[in-house]
Amino acid sequence: MKITFFCLLSLFPVLPFLGAEDIPLIPRRIPPQGIEIPEEVRNRLQVRLSKAAESPERIRNHPDVAVFRKAVRFALVNGEFYDKKHFALADKLLDEADRRAASLTEGETPWTSAKPLVVRGFRSKIDDSVQPYGIEIPEKLKLNRPVPLYVWLHGRGDKTTDLHFIGQRMSRSGNFAIDDGIVLHPFGRQCIGYKSAGETDVMEAIEAVRKEYRIDKQRIALMGFSMGGAGAWHLGARYADKWAVVHAGAGFAETARYNRLAKENYPPWYEQRLWGLHDVPDYARNLFNFPVIAYSGEVDKQKQAADIMAEAFASHDRELTHLIGPKMGHKYDDASKKEVLALVRKAFEFGREPNPQAVHIQTKTLRHNRIQWIYLTGLLEHWKDARVDASYESEAGAVEATTKNISSLLLMHPNPSCCGARGGFSLEIDGTDIQVPPQPLFRAAP
Repeated sequence: MKITFFCLLSLFPVLPFLGAEDIPLIPRRIPPQGIEIPEEVRNRLQVRLSKAAESPERIRNHPDVAVFRKAVRFALVNGEFYDKKHFALADKLLDEADRRAASLTEGETPWTSAKPLVVRGFRSKIDDSVQPYGIEIPEKLKLNRPVPLYVWLHGRGDKTTDLHFIGQRMSRSGNFAIDDGIVLHPFGRQCIGYKSAGETDVMEAIEAVRKEYRIDKQRIALMGFSMGGAGAWHLGARYADKWAVVHAGAGFAETARYNRLAKENYPPWYEQRLWGLHDVPDYARNLFNFPVIAYSGEVDKQKQAADIMAEAFASHDRELTHLIGPKMGHKYDDASKKEVLALVRKAFEFGREPNPQAVHIQTKTLRHNRIQWIYLTGLLEHWKDARVDASYESEAGAVEATTKNISSLLLMHPNPSCCGARGGFSLEIDGTDIQVPPQPLFRAAP
């Protein structure tokens, strides 16, 4: 195995092109087609959008303005009005955009200090589109110091497009009553389970909030219910060096059992192989880096997700904290909500350890190849289980690691300033002792 002690570029697996077979069209459309838009309404909204397009570029393209107008434009083009009252919602969004544009003209941004419900936007690095997010800031929360961030992933809503998501975030608080931090509601491109672009959007929304508000990066909680619970499992396992605690309510965690697929009905081998990109049990050890709280209603069919993850934890001799709401279906009971929040706040008492003494990383791909001070730079075989479990002894600074299916990796000593690590330290990896020489440029992982 090759072991490196300086920064390497991540390597990403490249799949060969797989020819598509003829696949019948899926009749269901998400989002569904909306109601007919009266000509008078269409003309009024289009005139307002056209007039806004004449404003200076720095104003019309400001993300905190553009997200409102984009939402209305998409609703017009794609037919995303589902009730007559939604026409008034479109005017409401354009009114807010106009107010913000007028403030920008005067060099002011009053919404940046507003409470309690605020909608803002960021520009995506994926496609340069503006993407919305909502935040909740308690009225009494002091923002002159770093505060915790609660990232709440919403559930599925076939009709919750940009227009309707923004409308909700302008008028509705989230599932949990939070008074000690900011709650972030990422959009995640509606209903794609926080995968692909949705995954990236969540992480970019977090960075957008961190740029605008003083966030305690050691106290970020990832939470969600239903599709949001699935997102919490997915993102929790793949960005395990970001969270102080993860809470997943209901949701789904893998492919085959969630879809009730009998083995004889499994898709081709290459599609099964790609399940390894998303199925969370394949990344279970990443969830050992912080507290995890699962919740299920006792009679909810989606309880199966937490049951499957409990099995995955048990296969690694760990126990998953799984709260169950008595007689509950697909919702929380009040007692469980209080317990979830108490456990999250308990995790916040310690916060995320920036350089923990023990780190676990498990993957099938180099798509997500870093947790804390361990970088995976090569796998013996892609799409097979690969892992590293490492720890260091604080007094002597010695590092011990065991690996599986790893051809090369990068270790950055978690605390090079202590215990003489800067002058070299001992490393035991898979039973082999190595004396690491002094490193004049040694630094801890950020």
